[in-house]
Formats: sequence, structure tokens, C-alpha cells
Amino acid sequence: MSALPRSWLFTPGSRPDRFAKAAATGADALILDLEDAVAEDRKVEARGHVIAFLDSAPAIAQAIAVRINPLGRAVGLEDLAALARLSRAPDYILVPKAEEPAELALVARVLDDAGSTARIAALVESARGIANAPALARATPRLAAMLFGAADYAADLGQQVGSFQPDFARAALVNAAAGGGVIAIDSPFFAIDRPDDLAAECGKVRALGYQGKAATHPAQLDPINAAFAPTADEQALARRILAAAPDGVGVLDGKMIDIAMVRWARRIA
Repeated sequence: MSALPRSWLFTPGSRPDRFAKAAATGADALILDLEDAVAEDRKVEARGHVIAFLDSAPAIAQAIAVRINPLGRAVGLEDLAALARLSRAPDYILVPKAEEPAELALVARVLDDAGSTARIAALVESARGIANAPALARATPRLAAMLFGAADYAADLGQQVGSFQPDFARAALVNAAAGGGVIAIDSPFFAIDRPDDLAAECGKVRALGYQGKAATHPAQLDPINAAFAPTADEQALARRILAAAPDGVGVLDGKMIDIAMVRWARRIA
């Protein structure tokens, strides 16, 4: 399971004036959004803005993901085809409303056919998607991450996202992601004026096994990056474990080290 971005910042694809500003933040990855953040009559225009940005090959540190429209819509298929043909591919194609493994397999075939280097991230945001999460996680080797979409999931269950507690869905998704060898990224925290609550939620989902969180505002990035960064103590322990067990088995401080501990250490060090 390779290391991937911790903080993923959504930016509307219809606002090219914000692309450079987003790239100047502390986000690990930029999500240029062609779906929910873009009005219906501006989707083709937004796709053009995103393609122009990618074609310009800007010298930015972040990974770039593009959230396309759903594959059940013509505009979503057009998004996928256009992005697949780019010589400067995005790092990730973010597939919204992922529910069926066949959808992700289709994206992978299109990318293969076009010779694209883009990997896939699946946004799981419905009851059906959560139920099928284990199969989604194994749908294609191109899959790199699974993101939880709390707002649509809450709506699917007839709940309000601000008060709903989707503990089951979060646990189901992170377990499925681990089973498929990909990372799990949590949903955005939608209140940008409650940094303490954001930090608390980050701690909660990290304890569940999530390795990052999406954001809707740059002010949320520092708490997210801090919450998901290994602590100095964790890094020191990881280095000691790897030194004591170079072959995967060893003894440290009188305790046996097994391969599970080594795998953790390799991710942290």
C-alpha cells in the first residue's frame, strides 16, 4: 500500500482563477471538480478549464485529481474520454457515486486503451456503494484510494449530514480499502468555522484507519495535515522496528516483532 496524499482540497472546475491559489496552499492533492461544484450549464466549460490547466503542465507540488461526472451520464463519459487522451494526465481520476465494480473496471479499460498514466480514486457515497465496498476495492489494479462521501450517504439514508453519525459506513469502507490494498480518505468536514471539531473528527477517523481527509476550504488543511502526519514518537519507533527486524522478524525491548508490525513501520518511517 503506497503512500498517498493526506489532504485533498476540492476546487470547482468552473473557477480557473482559483486553481493557482489552491496550488499555493498546503494541500497534498487538488481535486478539480467537474461534478457537484459545477452548474449544469457550465460543465463543458469547466472541463475545458481543467484540460487547459493540465495541458499547461504547471510546476506545482501537489498531486492532481479530477472528479468527473457520474459514468451513467453522457457528460461523465465525455469527461473520462477527454481526460484519458491528455498527454499530461491527472494523477487520479475521481469516480463519483461509485457503486459497481464494473464502473471502475470500465474506467481502467478506457485509461488502458488511451495509454493514460492516471490512477483511479473511487468516491463511495451511497448505501449501495458501502454494501459493495469490498468488491469496489478489488475492481482494478489502477485503484489507489477510496474516499467516503458523507453528505450523499446521509441523504441516501434520509439523514442530515450535520447530525448524522455514519460510523458503520466509515468502518465498512476503511476495512474494504485495507482488504483491497488501497488507502481510505474521509469525507470533508463541512463547517469551516469549527476547527476544533474538525481536529476531533480527524483524530476519530485516523483511529479507525483512515489515512487522510478531503477539505472544502484551505483553512481546513493545516488541521488535516497535522492530524494524519506521523508523530515524532511514531517515526522513531518505526525506525527502531525496521532496524531490529530487517527480515520481518526480530526482537525489540524484549518483545517479538512480527511482519504486521514491520508493515506498519514501513508505512510510517
